[in-house]
Amino acid sequence: MRVLPANLQRWTLKRLDDAFHGFFRRLKARDGKAGFPRFRSNSRWDAFGFAQFSGIRFDGKRLRFSGMPGGLKVHLHRPLPEHPDIRSCVFRRDGLGWHVCLAVAVAPVEKRVVETEVGVDLGLKVFAYCSDNVVIPNPRIARRAEKELRLRQRALARCRRGSNRRRKVRERVTKLHRKLADTRNTWLHQQSAALIRRADLIVVEDLQVRNMVRHPTLARSIADASWSKFVSMLAYKVEKTGGHLIRVDPRNTSQKCSGCGELVTKSLAVRTHACTSCGLVLDRDYNASLNILRAGIGARALNVIGLR
Repeated sequence: MRVLPANLQRWTLKRLDDAFHGFFRRLKARDGKAGFPRFRSNSRWDAFGFAQFSGIRFDGKRLRFSGMPGGLKVHLHRPLPEHPDIRSCVFRRDGLGWHVCLAVAVAPVEKRVVETEVGVDLGLKVFAYCSDNVVIPNPRIARRAEKELRLRQRALARCRRGSNRRRKVRERVTKLHRKLADTRNTWLHQQSAALIRRADLIVVEDLQVRNMVRHPTLARSIADASWSKFVSMLAYKVEKTGGHLIRVDPRNTSQKCSGCGELVTKSLAVRTHACTSCGLVLDRDYNASLNILRAGIGARALNVIGLR
């Protein structure tokens, strides 16, 4: 009989519990297919962890487990804080090998005084148009590699199941997917860090990306842009640096005039905002970013005076 540490079993049970909670939530909401949790074979089991950091020690170079001789040598990606309070660890496997992620409790950072603020309108023609008139171009990372990915996937479909060639071709497909993910994550980290350094207060739209990716023609481009991941990066980086992040309702941010507040209805094909009431003419996305910033400043003012 194979005996596993209790903490490892608790982690697995927690993941199983999360999977069934998500299944019943989708079933109750009738949100498309409920998606019953799938059984994972050994080939698809690429992560395990310890829900509690007990029975484990880390001396800066090796992870040591109670009851196991020696230790696991770890190369740190970045230095840990002095006397780190490690709460949990998760082991993950990819095509390059195994990685361990250590969750460390840190003291909260004092919030910065807001001296600069920026509204960010996320889009597809450009990735983001900021209210300070800075434009972040859309890299279209997956779109640029679409042809190569299609060729590798077709080669995989031609292989006989269980053959060595299929295993090798599948590794090539996985390697390309990993390269695209790494390139996208690096780019998102760079852009989010630059935005954090530029402004104390960042205002973004509270987009429901899960609903937007159902669009029949724009779904692939929306998924390639990774708006949700970008906003999540902003969220943890403002906590780390003491900045402020506000999410606002995206309704009519592109239709409302940033000069007089009048609604100027226009389709997605119209890229210029032209208000017939006040005569304001400017880029559609720039107009939206100004509206987003104004909504965020108003929401923050309500919070400061205690009305929300």
